Amino acid sequence: MKRLAGCLLYFLTLNALAADLTLLTDNHPPLHFQQGGQLVGFGVDVVQALAERTGDHLNLQQLPLLRALHVASTEPATGVFTVLRTAERDGQYQWVGPLLEVETALYSADSARPPVRSLLEAGKLGRIAVPRKWLAYSYLQKQGLNNLYGVETPEQMMRLARVGRADFVVADTLSLATIAREEGLAPSQLHYQMPLMQQGSYIAFSLQTDVRQVERWQQALDEMNRDGRLEQIKQRWLSANTPR
Repeated sequence: MKRLAGCLLYFLTLNALAADLTLLTDNHPPLHFQQGGQLVGFGVDVVQALAERTGDHLNLQQLPLLRALHVASTEPATGVFTVLRTAERDGQYQWVGPLLEVETALYSADSARPPVRSLLEAGKLGRIAVPRKWLAYSYLQKQGLNNLYGVETPEQMMRLARVGRADFVVADTLSLATIAREEGLAPSQLHYQMPLMQQGSYIAFSLQTDVRQVERWQQALDEMNRDGRLEQIKQRWLSANTPR
């Protein structure tokens, strides 16, 4: 009887704290993307599983990443997933995570090219295509590379590699294969050269979002780590994506 009363109290508490949350994300397969008119992917499954545990109601919307981050910097009950947590962004949001660790790497489009061992070498060897909105672009700029070819989208980057107008591309190891295939480029045609960045991927909630809700989401994520649910979702979406 006590156990039943405890469960009832737990669900009543969840119901009392449940809220409507708007979560924004961009197109970045296999993390989050459109399929058959629905938003799917690793990150989508994670936030839906978290909402089930917290009792919150989700409104999922797809926006370009920079616009989504701008919206989430001012709107209450709003977050963005999945977002790389950086020193510049750290104080602008409330963070839940990490959902996973993401490696961003340099790839060559020519199998005959000698291995690249440093950024100093990479800066002298040819054109590096990378989307301007990605953190990797500003990171490479700060390293003094002057052979960057800034593009608008990852699809455009892969297109340039396919037609021989880019010597190198930059991508995270999880989504490289999917983005390449979408542009008719076999992943085997891209050759891992060197790691560039290793960062955690998070959900970034606005500072105006109730702190107690953000804490509940972090607690729910910790539970998913302990009971293996997060690993199950990783296996479903990411097991076929190898680092190299």
